[in-house]
Amino acid sequence: ALLPEHYRFSRAIILFGAFLAFIFISVLRWMLVRTGVLSSSREKEEHFTTVIAGSPEEYEQAIALLKEAGLQQKVLGRIAVTPDDTGAVGNWREIKKLSNILPFSEMIICRGKLTYKEIIDGTQQLPPGTTIKIYAAGSGSIVGSDSKDVSGEAVSKENGFRLASPYNRRLKRLIDVSVSLAAIITFPFHLLLVKKPVSFFGNCFSVLAAGKTWVGYAAPFKNLPSLRRGVIASNGIPIAERQQLPQESLQMMDYWYARDYDPAADLKLLWKQYRRLGD
Repeated sequence: ALLPEHYRFSRAIILFGAFLAFIFISVLRWMLVRTGVLSSSREKEEHFTTVIAGSPEEYEQAIALLKEAGLQQKVLGRIAVTPDDTGAVGNWREIKKLSNILPFSEMIICRGKLTYKEIIDGTQQLPPGTTIKIYAAGSGSIVGSDSKDVSGEAVSKENGFRLASPYNRRLKRLIDVSVSLAAIITFPFHLLLVKKPVSFFGNCFSVLAAGKTWVGYAAPFKNLPSLRRGVIASNGIPIAERQQLPQESLQMMDYWYARDYDPAADLKLLWKQYRRLGD
């Protein structure tokens, strides 16, 4: 804006270009996944054959965490970490021999009975390309990296929710921004159609400023992916209105909303509750 007029870019073009780029990135990634050029993280997880090195208690905790995270690894068995443990498919001290017999592509190492020195010595004997993850008992997460060239990833209970996916979170934000901009541009129509138009436009600006999201949770629940305060809840009732259902039922609806999140469902809910978006 400080440049001479014949050097200035149109600010509308800059804003519109950024908005289109946000849309096209999401669409392009979806097309690449659908055509097989890229594989989704969920497809990648399904091809792992996993062994878990740890005590029986640590093994059960790791298995429970994988199930809660919605991951579908094929767990081949447990590797014992103490000499007197005979109820496993093999022992940590024979890890090199075991890697030639058992066809696993991923190992989850429970950090409890094993020392860091034992973990380092054992992992150096694994075949190249083996994915290694570490589980610390009681931590509620499994962390690791597929290679030295990429950042590590964490497996936790939140991984089982589609709403935790960065791709779906971008789509949700895209819906928030698109609906808000469309409502502001076409504001004269909403003055007659929405019950509380002033509050509705206040919500539009709050959503644009990332202070709110159009569809949020009906009840507080710390184990779900984080969301901004919603205008309407996952059951379609405005957040400002008192919910008639018990807390347990609201939390269950929020759980299914986060686990099976579908961007199209947000649009349907907004369309259905359009007149109440100012409540």
